[in-house]
Amino acid sequence: MYLTKKTIQGKIHYFLRQSYKKNNFWLSRELFSLGTRPGKYIIYGGGNSFYLDDKLLSRVGEFTNHDPENDLEYLLWPFVDPEIRYKLAPFYKPERKFKTTKITSDELSAIKNEIHDFDRRRLHYFRYGSINQGAIDKMRPKMLRVMLEKSRDEREQYFLAQEEALEPDELKQYVYVIFDLKHYFSELIAHAMPEGLDQQRLDKYFLINLCELNLDKSFWVGMPDYCGLHEYLHRYVIMFFDNNYRASFFSQETLRRFINQRAGYRAAGYKRPVTREQAGTIFAVSIDRLQKMSKQELTRLYRKKAKEMHPDKGGEHSSFVKLTAAYNELLKSKL
Repeated sequence: MYLTKKTIQGKIHYFLRQSYKKNNFWLSRELFSLGTRPGKYIIYGGGNSFYLDDKLLSRVGEFTNHDPENDLEYLLWPFVDPEIRYKLAPFYKPERKFKTTKITSDELSAIKNEIHDFDRRRLHYFRYGSINQGAIDKMRPKMLRVMLEKSRDEREQYFLAQEEALEPDELKQYVYVIFDLKHYFSELIAHAMPEGLDQQRLDKYFLINLCELNLDKSFWVGMPDYCGLHEYLHRYVIMFFDNNYRASFFSQETLRRFINQRAGYRAAGYKRPVTREQAGTIFAVSIDRLQKMSKQELTRLYRKKAKEMHPDKGGEHSSFVKLTAAYNELLKSKL
């Protein structure tokens, strides 16, 4: 059993659904409509106590072979009165029982055959948050177990909940990773800086992969036929085209180093004194003209030559050092 939400005429409606197996396929069915206010099915008995509406328990109980109250409390806990939830949280929190036993051979077979690559990439991202998914084939089976015994609808609701935790500047990178767009590019930056790739090509490949997934019947098993782009894929179009990439660690580190190098730059001293003849050669100006220059004129000439000879402009480091040494030596006679 799981909780879903759907926007209808601008309002969010909540539904209780259940995944069930039929003809070796996991399907989904609706158990109960909670409307726009699921909290109305929570009854408060005074103090900090509460219980669930009998109508809800009775209806859901028809589809389960055990008492559904604990599962329902888990799903409706976020809708409990905030003040009561705050008071109860330290010693009470409804929890679901998750499997902690050893993976069985049947589960390993299901993990291998039933979990789509798109789901694997999404799970890998939420576990590691990495652009590079080179080790995706080495994911531990227990990390993939969460996808078992779930219909496509329940799986998508699971990922919807996970994606709510993503930061806005992470959304486009997330889509880049889960649609495996890097494999279309041979550039090394494809593994670290998608923002540096040809964005028109990237847009093209995203749309191609999106359409392929939309038509992939193995992915949508158990879901009703849908005309056009499936509603569960709309969000990825918005994530991709309405957001920008987060500045990658690589680009941030490169920028930081560049700024630090320039901010702390000091020309290396030239140990041997520069003669007037050498200064004339370095500046490509006669000695007489150098001697007649004012301090301001000499500085302007130095700056002009420095722009031409700076290593960042293609000049040699040793020549730039000699130029600076000559300038400092000539400057002494202008003081």
